[in-house]
Amino acid sequence: MAILDIQDLQKIYNTGSEELKILDNLSLQIEEGRSAVITGESGSGKSTLLNLIGGLDRINGGKLYSCGFPIHDLSEKQLTDYRRKSIGLVFQSHYLLKDFTALENVAIPARIAGTDKKTAIERAGELINKVGLGDRREHYPSQMSGGERQRIALARSLVNDPDLILADEPTGNLDEKNSRIVEDILFSLVEDYKKSLLLVTHNLILTERVDLSFHLTCGVLKEK
Repeated sequence: MAILDIQDLQKIYNTGSEELKILDNLSLQIEEGRSAVITGESGSGKSTLLNLIGGLDRINGGKLYSCGFPIHDLSEKQLTDYRRKSIGLVFQSHYLLKDFTALENVAIPARIAGTDKKTAIERAGELINKVGLGDRREHYPSQMSGGERQRIALARSLVNDPDLILADEPTGNLDEKNSRIVEDILFSLVEDYKKSLLLVTHNLILTERVDLSFHLTCGVLKEK
């Protein structure tokens, strides 16, 4: 079964009198339980594609099915429910809330999704232990290193038990040592919790760690 099925997707931005085609009849299929990487230069459309899959932006043409949902046909309310329950998002920046502890930051998406407080906290604690930061659960983002904050962001992405993890340059702001740690934890989490993964990155080394590898150039996707 395909966790992601994209058919002839188009994304166009209108900037005044100019029409800018970001993605051009792009098609992609990833089976459930598989991992995939998309590489490409800055401005090639990688982040745009992830935003479309994540329901953060609308497509202009084609069809996009993710986790069994026709994303191209969903209402805003349906897209919100999809984002909360079916996907986990990891960005280049951690986007942790500064006034909340690591434990609270991880639990917040579960509470928003309607999970009771006790269950959300227990789940958050389990995931923080999985990323090796059990001793930092009561620390605030300002008290953690960049690598630690990104590991907490990884834990947060899994708190609602999503089917698909979307990761957009998750190590882009980290040094080489912390990048390797975060990469190892990401792939370990995906394997341990049996999740599907779509990762966009400049790091060509990561293509060796996934089932499928693609390259995006000028809005056109090609399998490597």
